[in-house]
Amino acid sequence: MDTFYDKEKAVKTLERLILERTAAASSLQMYNLDVESTQKFGLSISQEEGDVASRLTRRNEETGEMEEATFGLQGIISNVNLLPFESRRSRSDNLNRLTHARQSVVLTGLGSTVFEQIVENCRRMYSMFSRYIPNAKLLPSSKFLSNQPSARGVDQHLTITAGNRFFTPVKQSAGLELVDIDRELDP
Repeated sequence: MDTFYDKEKAVKTLERLILERTAAASSLQMYNLDVESTQKFGLSISQEEGDVASRLTRRNEETGEMEEATFGLQGIISNVNLLPFESRRSRSDNLNRLTHARQSVVLTGLGSTVFEQIVENCRRMYSMFSRYIPNAKLLPSSKFLSNQPSARGVDQHLTITAGNRFFTPVKQSAGLELVDIDRELDP
């Protein structure tokens, strides 16, 4: 975001979009995550037998079965870290480099109080997981919830970083189907 970016207008637009989408959504929205919505959607933390990862699950209203829960989350993209695209001939096939490849996106509210509520709800969700999962296995919240200085370094804005590894570690892939990666895909 440069000096020409109208932050006030961006914040007003973001807040309007969050409130509109939350009111219209039939699915979970991080903005209105509270005890009532946790009960309404039947949220719980579960772990499949033999799986090292725990998941937030919800009860499917139509089938009554448990499924992985997803949330709507709105913010202003302030940073993107995607894997580079390179000519296949120009890169080495260093498997160690690919093993730890990650991608992420950083969202901010540029000081929006509505976005601050989303961050607080993320902290609440983290707290829910921290009671269930041993600390050593849970990524510290500072790795994905933080303050980001503005371009001029004057203001600090709350941020949420969403990211993942490109490849699932072997010890976390029990029961998953192996998928071939097309040679055209550039991890």
